[in-house]
Amino acid sequence: MELQIEIEETARPSVRYFLTDSEIGSVCRAAEELLASQGIDRDATASALGISPITLKAYSRGVATVSHRRMPAVMLDRIRELAVDAYWKAAAWPYRQELGGSQAHLTPVYTAHDEDGLVRDRHPHPLRMREVADKLGGSVRVTWSADPRVTEVPPLDAAAALRSRWRQGAWQIGTAFDDPEDAAKLLCELADCDRYTLWSFSTEYRPWQTQVTTSQVERLEAAVGDIERGDEIQPWESATARAMSELEDF
Repeated sequence: MELQIEIEETARPSVRYFLTDSEIGSVCRAAEELLASQGIDRDATASALGISPITLKAYSRGVATVSHRRMPAVMLDRIRELAVDAYWKAAAWPYRQELGGSQAHLTPVYTAHDEDGLVRDRHPHPLRMREVADKLGGSVRVTWSADPRVTEVPPLDAAAALRSRWRQGAWQIGTAFDDPEDAAKLLCELADCDRYTLWSFSTEYRPWQTQVTTSQVERLEAAVGDIERGDEIQPWESATARAMSELEDF
């Protein structure tokens, strides 16, 4: 029997989007479960993270257990990336079956290219490739299709377009800082979130996705513009707020 003790969680952050200690542990466990469903056990996961299985187990424990440790945000991002990557690879497999040995696959194949045009991944789901490409400052292309008329990547709906703009802006912010965590700190300020929640704005894995808003994207793009001009990042005000402010001046 494991000793249970009462542990008071840390104070709630003064941001709109955040994870509590309990939720951080739950996310860790969910990532382990998703990895396990794809045949990747705790030992393999711990090895990929560069930690011991015992340490990983402590991260996944509930906050009321004496062995609980809070997983660092960077590592939580990493285990989520590992789990999501395993999920997408498994999801692609049924669509890679050949038809009659003709090498004609069931769906078009899309490739994600980095900023230099190099192929970094391929998958039959265009949103997954859009996510990969956006995070590399690149683009998505149709590599193969049984239908010669399919030459363009499907257009994004409004919500997906916002997520794509957010990822592209986040990549641009990342290129402006030597330390990735300095970029992450700025992104957290722009999104009004804590470091543990930041990852969820960029993913196309819906169960772990937090939909980014128009105001968050506009705030990010304004910051990118300030950095590109060599200016200090200015306080951002939405077009609606500006219009209301101007009306008050009359």
